[in-house]
Amino acid sequence: MFSRTVKFVRRISWPIVTAAVLLALLATLATLQYRWLGDVSEAERERMRTSLRARASDFAESFDAELTRTYVAFHVDADRLDADAAGAIADAFARWQASTSAPAIVKAIYLFDGAGDGPGHTQRLDAEHRTLVASERPANLRTASPGTEVFEAIDARVPALVVPAPRVTRIQDGHRFTIITDPSAISRAIVIVLDRDALRTQLVEPLVARYFGDARSSEYVVSIVRRDDPAEIVFASGGNAPGAPGAPAVVDARSADVTTGLFDVRLNELNRLAAPGPGRGAAALHERMAITIVRRANGVDAKRILMAAGDSQGAWQLRARYRSGSLDAIVARSRRRNLAIGLGVLGLLGASFVLVIVSAQRQQRLARQQMEFVAAVSHELRTPLAVIRSAGENLADGVVEDGEQVKRYGALIRAEGRRLTDMVERVMQFAGIASGARAQPRAPVDIRALVADVVTATGADARERGITVNMRQHGAVPPVVGDADALRSAVENIVGNAVKYSPGGSVVDVSVGSENGRARIRVVDRGLGIDAADLPHVVKPFYRGRRAVDAQIRGTGIGLSVVRSVVDDHGGELLIASRPGEGTTVDVLLDVAH
Repeated sequence: MFSRTVKFVRRISWPIVTAAVLLALLATLATLQYRWLGDVSEAERERMRTSLRARASDFAESFDAELTRTYVAFHVDADRLDADAAGAIADAFARWQASTSAPAIVKAIYLFDGAGDGPGHTQRLDAEHRTLVASERPANLRTASPGTEVFEAIDARVPALVVPAPRVTRIQDGHRFTIITDPSAISRAIVIVLDRDALRTQLVEPLVARYFGDARSSEYVVSIVRRDDPAEIVFASGGNAPGAPGAPAVVDARSADVTTGLFDVRLNELNRLAAPGPGRGAAALHERMAITIVRRANGVDAKRILMAAGDSQGAWQLRARYRSGSLDAIVARSRRRNLAIGLGVLGLLGASFVLVIVSAQRQQRLARQQMEFVAAVSHELRTPLAVIRSAGENLADGVVEDGEQVKRYGALIRAEGRRLTDMVERVMQFAGIASGARAQPRAPVDIRALVADVVTATGADARERGITVNMRQHGAVPPVVGDADALRSAVENIVGNAVKYSPGGSVVDVSVGSENGRARIRVVDRGLGIDAADLPHVVKPFYRGRRAVDAQIRGTGIGLSVVRSVVDDHGGELLIASRPGEGTTVDVLLDVAH
């Protein structure tokens, strides 16, 4: 003999499977979104940095171009400088003033000559009289090599441009010129002292406005400091002079998103300015100047750099960042904001899905409760109908002939009919409440009389079960304003439940009184009681406690929901207290008429 074992596997509910799949998809989407936001943030950081770097580079190039043009403008022909130094320098100054947009940046012009064995002498240009007058050498003028009288081309401490003016020898061979510089005369130079305030107001501020926007409203913060002395602030966004009241904070090296060097002579600008124009011949070649740039060693490797890009060149350093913070902080805030928005959207999707699942499960539970309600109502209808039908058939068939028996049958039919009527009324009342039907007109209601009528009407059913219903009145009870029929239905449900769930031989106490200006109806039974877990739910439609279900006591689960609706509609309060196996106390508090 062979035996077959059949294994029944519990079917998994589709909402649970769907929920698991969708939650997994949401988690995957959140992960992908987090990574995507990271990539977008990096790309945005690079875009913003590139934009800021381009602005800083254009600013530095424009600033240095003006300095380079000034530097080139004062390269005077050596022969003319030897013959008439004052006139040559004065003409160069006049030509430069006519061509520049910032004529006030030149504060003074000196001619220094360090040739010979003795100390060099310095002369200052008097442009108005086109003469050179003896003068002291500009303070802080730095030499390219210690112990020499050879000055570097850029000196930010003065600040000054130093244009070497060596004595040269020209040798012509046909159309070719050879220029030989006298090494012993390299120390002769034209020193162009620049006005620091004019540099800021006529050159720096216009260029900042052009490349970064208005200093007070721009999204950028810009500072310019001396490279060898960062404590010396040349310019800071806000328009106020450094150190003046209300001057803005300076961008330090750590918070700067972009730094670049400026205040230098640029080779590309030199090539453009020194290149001969089209169609120029030997005469033009003769007019071409010899440009000499003396630079000190840059950096620890002692390399002499003529021109370099970026932050490694220039006597000044431009530091720029975004006004709202550093790039890293801006991108981090943007990423957090986008991440919060994305997670919020995903959270809303997840919450919506959870609500849909909860709603579906609630609908399933409600449908199940409705089916149980229909079954309970059908069962309760079937019993009295069966009694009425049986009694009617006996009466119709002439089985019952004795007058007393006929009376008993009539009383039975009347009692079962009343039970059917009460049940139908309860269902109809619940249906009216659920559909939002309007309440009946309100009138003063004698609560004591209403409760007495209910106790009398319930007496027959209570006696059949062997239950005693006692009624007590505690003092005078003022009338309440309300719907008498609705209040009677609510009290009938409470007293009926007390009788239904009480064991035979027990007592149900019904009392009426007043308390703190309110009418109180209290019903106390010694029945099954309600579990603590079921107590908050017994007023919900179709809900029945586990003790009632286990005891197989008939009911529809709508009685207390009707009571709660009636009490709420009258502005009252419903209180239910219960101990499993000891009984239940129901209190109804109603406002009295004034």
